[in-house]
Amino acid sequence: MKLFDVKVVLISLLVLIYIPPANLIAADLTQDTTWSGTAVVEGTVVVPAGIVLTIEPGTVVMMKDAASLKVYGQLIADGNEAQPIRFTHYGDTTRWRQIMFVEAADSRFAHCTFEYSNCGGEHQEYYTPGPRNYHEAVTILASHVDFEGCIFQNLYDLTNTATQEGDAIAVISDDQDHPGNASATFRSCKFLGIGQGIHTRFSYVLVESCYFQGKHGDNDDIDLWGESTPPVMIRNNLFDLPEHDDRINPTRCSAIITGNIIMGSDDHGLVLRDKCSPIVTNNIIRNCSSGGIAVENSCTALIVNNTIVNCPKGIKCFDLGRSGSPYYLTPGSGTATVTNCIIWDCTRSVTLDDSSNTQAKDRGAHITINYCDIKGGRNSVLVTGTYSTVTWGEGNIDIDPQFVAAASTNYHLKSQAGHWDPTSGKWVKDNVTSPCIDAGDPNSDWTAELWPHGKRINMGGYGGTPQASMSLSAAGNIADFNHDDAVNLNDLSMLADMWLAEAVLVAQDINRDGSVDSIDFALLAGHWLDISNP
Repeated sequence: MKLFDVKVVLISLLVLIYIPPANLIAADLTQDTTWSGTAVVEGTVVVPAGIVLTIEPGTVVMMKDAASLKVYGQLIADGNEAQPIRFTHYGDTTRWRQIMFVEAADSRFAHCTFEYSNCGGEHQEYYTPGPRNYHEAVTILASHVDFEGCIFQNLYDLTNTATQEGDAIAVISDDQDHPGNASATFRSCKFLGIGQGIHTRFSYVLVESCYFQGKHGDNDDIDLWGESTPPVMIRNNLFDLPEHDDRINPTRCSAIITGNIIMGSDDHGLVLRDKCSPIVTNNIIRNCSSGGIAVENSCTALIVNNTIVNCPKGIKCFDLGRSGSPYYLTPGSGTATVTNCIIWDCTRSVTLDDSSNTQAKDRGAHITINYCDIKGGRNSVLVTGTYSTVTWGEGNIDIDPQFVAAASTNYHLKSQAGHWDPTSGKWVKDNVTSPCIDAGDPNSDWTAELWPHGKRINMGGYGGTPQASMSLSAAGNIADFNHDDAVNLNDLSMLADMWLAEAVLVAQDINRDGSVDSIDFALLAGHWLDISNP
């Protein structure tokens, strides 16, 4: 009888790990179970419906070759920063297979690391009807899973051992055998040097404050297919250290893509594809060698308050083709409305190409541009074909936007009243003021900008946000938090709601010192019952 199992792992020294018999898991769970210390998984272990598997902080889950967890019940893996949970391999030569949720109860991973899965493949295999063989390390079918503070690294495709091309996650609502709403949230997660980060089909995901870098393989960092309710939200993420392919690609998916920083790609920053209506706001997109934003195949995109720099083509509207198997994309070019954007140092700011597909309902690419700062102005827009159109609207300029430090990727706007410096966490005054300040669409919502805001939105990626560079105009009142042109009990209540908050970018921090305290109360009192400047 086998009383214990000892595994020798070579890292920089030999480590002997004692694993008690109870922690060798090779059979389906039959009751609520807790794993701690080191657990070894062999074969396919099922968590049946109604059963809860809890994994304690600091646990190492060692998966033997081709091992899988299949969850119909619930999995709660709550690690913490000091004691993360690891899902890893059982020795240097082994690769585990997958963790799959199937019509499971809501589950959660917090501060977990996923590594050394054999999870390479192509999501294009999911485009055709029929049974599917999902390859991702974590697959979610008709279930909801939350991820917080998790790391995905060292994921492999054993058919291509030259690079780490394993894909992390699939969230699937249209599985043939297990249809139903699937969803997931990803907060403060890291996707490090792997293949695709997240793939969805007709599923809601929130991806927030995550970090993506060094992606390998031909799948995008985030690939979204199909509509969901509510719409997909991709916000405040950093796409760093580019390696290969597009960074975010919604297809037939009206995603909301906001507040992201895309540091480059050997392809596109964003690809907005097929019949859908994505909203793209407040992103910084730079150094994408095929283009900043591509709008394709009858997509209608709203592109507001973005900064696009150093791309051969800032925005490109065209028909990719692929109307046949397996993609079946809708014929037609792309349509975009572009407002309050800065497109600078791009070889061509905008390109429009007719669709070559004579079956398209509309073969033209169409763009409307208002209140943008575009280097080269109207002449930088290239139209190829006879069906495509440009509407060059009001408020467009062609003037150096005066970035604070473009060479070091700081695309805040210079201001004599002050620009936000994210490194020091302070407002810094410049000797010049950007022409893009107070130059956006007068009908756009400016109220998230901190006073002095000029009661008008700035152009660019930080316009309409608390990081917007400050205006030279005295319009408004620094203590009028709700913008009703009077300082009264409503504003006092809003200050009380933030009392003692250590929040550097809120209007209630009147003296801008990083906290809401008695000094701010005194300053509000000094403006009591003031009527705002028009």
